[in-house]
Amino acid sequence: MDKVLTLRGGPELVAFWAQLGSIVEVVAGIALAGVGTGISVLVAQAEGPQRQRELLQESLRLGLAISAPAMVAVIAMSLAIPGTLAGHGPSPALVALAAAVGCIVVIPGMLNGYWLGQQRRDLMLALATGSAALHLAAAVAAPREQLLAALAIAQALPALAAAFFLRRSRPQGAPAADRGPGPLRRYILPGLTIGVATPLAAVAVRDIVSGAMSWHEVGLLQALWRVSDWVGNVASGVMAVHFLPRLAAAHGTPRFAHELKRAALVTVLPSALALAVLAFFQRPLLALFYDESFVVSYPAAALFFAGTLARIASWLPLYALYAMRRTGPLVVGEFLSMPLFAALLAAYPRPLSLEAAGALWLAAYAGYGVFNLWAVRRAA
Repeated sequence: MDKVLTLRGGPELVAFWAQLGSIVEVVAGIALAGVGTGISVLVAQAEGPQRQRELLQESLRLGLAISAPAMVAVIAMSLAIPGTLAGHGPSPALVALAAAVGCIVVIPGMLNGYWLGQQRRDLMLALATGSAALHLAAAVAAPREQLLAALAIAQALPALAAAFFLRRSRPQGAPAADRGPGPLRRYILPGLTIGVATPLAAVAVRDIVSGAMSWHEVGLLQALWRVSDWVGNVASGVMAVHFLPRLAAAHGTPRFAHELKRAALVTVLPSALALAVLAFFQRPLLALFYDESFVVSYPAAALFFAGTLARIASWLPLYALYAMRRTGPLVVGEFLSMPLFAALLAAYPRPLSLEAAGALWLAAYAGYGVFNLWAVRRAA
């Protein structure tokens, strides 16, 4: 889709859509990063289908109750103080639309977490494929003036299919009083922290880079993130879809350490090889998937890809903490990831360069990984 956006509007359009995407993540993430992951863990540990459906309904109630106030706050701030949340790129109306979409996508997001706990990968794949097709269709067909709005609306449409499924998944009878869905509430605080801190920090990073350099460099930064996400998203998907339910089910048994080691072999080592290849071929890849104006130095690319490897490695103990229900370290550690990167960029003496930003990216996520590993070992 970034290729389509590049052809239709250049690096600036890629950067603007990334900013709006972060606003969607701010509103949705406070529910999905906490309760949305928690339901996967608890469904994997649940006693039966009835209990699983109870957890799904509770996750929706909690998720919407958390995200709706965030949506209202973002819309109010975008209209009252334009440029505060997404920099001076997207308009306040687009920021408000992205906030509304963020609240809506909580619905399919919770359903996806429910399916993850059940290990219904077929349904998860169908939802992801349909969502991607809607995004691509909007990027290709929408008029240039309404392109960003069309992309935001396309992101909300899967909620219609999710609502149809949810009507058929309501639990029968009242939930048992002695096993209510209270454990989901322990994931609210990490969700608030992760869901707000990371997307807002990403917005701040783009705003800092645009001020210190230009929106063109923001587009280059976003392109490096997108290319490295080919590896990161696959690794994260394997960790979440395959290993998180297994870690949750194995918590408290000797199998837990075995699953963690196996996950490292399956995800981190292949990621290192793939990112090394991407770093070597980054210039022709950026030209192919974007255009010839996307030129990044090899040192900058190498530093960003190395930082992404550190980021991938840090996710493994992160998912272990979710499976162990260690929500305290999740909250503390979140400030050592993207928020730390934003703080390092803000404190960096000018002039800022992509090479310097790459070094700070690597430093932030190396520290984050060390903290997460320490927290897992301490909790074991």
